[in-house]
Amino acid sequence: MTKTILYIGWVGFGNQGDDLCYDIFVQEMSRRAAQHSIKLDIKGLFPANFTEFSLARLAPDLVVLGAGSLFEPVYLKPLVLAQQESIPTAIWGSGYDSMLPSPIQANLIDPDSAFMIRSVVQNATLLGVRGPYTMEMLDAIGARSIHLDVVGDPGLLLEQGGATCTLPELGDATHSIIAVNWGTASNNVLGGNEKAVALDLRDALLPLMKDHRIVIYAVWSKDLVACKNLYSLIDHPNCILLERVPTMEELIALYQQCVLSVNMKLHANVFSAAMDCPFVCLAYRMKNYDFAQSLDWTDFTVFFSDHDRKERIRTAIETLLKTTASHARRLREKKEPYVAKLSTLNDAIVSLLNN
Repeated sequence: MTKTILYIGWVGFGNQGDDLCYDIFVQEMSRRAAQHSIKLDIKGLFPANFTEFSLARLAPDLVVLGAGSLFEPVYLKPLVLAQQESIPTAIWGSGYDSMLPSPIQANLIDPDSAFMIRSVVQNATLLGVRGPYTMEMLDAIGARSIHLDVVGDPGLLLEQGGATCTLPELGDATHSIIAVNWGTASNNVLGGNEKAVALDLRDALLPLMKDHRIVIYAVWSKDLVACKNLYSLIDHPNCILLERVPTMEELIALYQQCVLSVNMKLHANVFSAAMDCPFVCLAYRMKNYDFAQSLDWTDFTVFFSDHDRKERIRTAIETLLKTTASHARRLREKKEPYVAKLSTLNDAIVSLLNN
């Protein structure tokens, strides 16, 4: 028996976070489906110009809103159309992103977007969202369902395993490693000034260079220029720039070699957490806060808009360096319930296909 799943997301653009989450979905679902003698045809799609004719041509048995910040009309339209045709729909750890402060005011959310979100949520068969900020938005606009739950970001399902490779750029490094993820959102960030945050980050990192090696890395090729600029600002022999996006295996190996990570992009934080690597979350938009909230990790979250961000970054790093082992345990304890919830959601998706 073959079943078709249409996975809606920001896929196919070379963003490691979104692409790895799609890979995780394929692996998780295929493994479970095989246990029920189901063969899956999973189609990952960025749904630009999606119409009812697209839906008819693809003829999915299930439409899934994938991992990422996808509570936007362009991603929701395929689910609305599927629900109109009585095709089951599921929300797989998706989240909401904006620059609206918490508590969210419903009147600041576009009414058409709010209407579409309510429709999708109220008619979805299975519902798991990323974090409390997303739930706050849903509650603010009246998008409610008895099936709705915070299940965490699906990137938490990235498997640790044994590190089978190393990063050649590290050489025979004897210093402990701090991984630093950087990038750009074209200044569409909290506070509107990426350069100022980069300067504060540099100042917070420089005193650490005596005892630690800083490794700057990107999770998207379009962030490499921004990473190079940060590297130039630091200008220290104990700072290494990865001039390419590391592979999944290299990324896992990097986190497993780190004492901690400091990350701008959402899924750099998520994957660090998946590897039990304590992290400082640089919240350039509210999606980062959403994830940090889910793990009760806001004490190590610094907003781009914080006026005292330099000191807060420095303090967060110093605290984690002093208590790395205990915070790794804390992170693992906070993460495990979401891994269990995501596993249950994955089982339910396959069971839905088996009906």
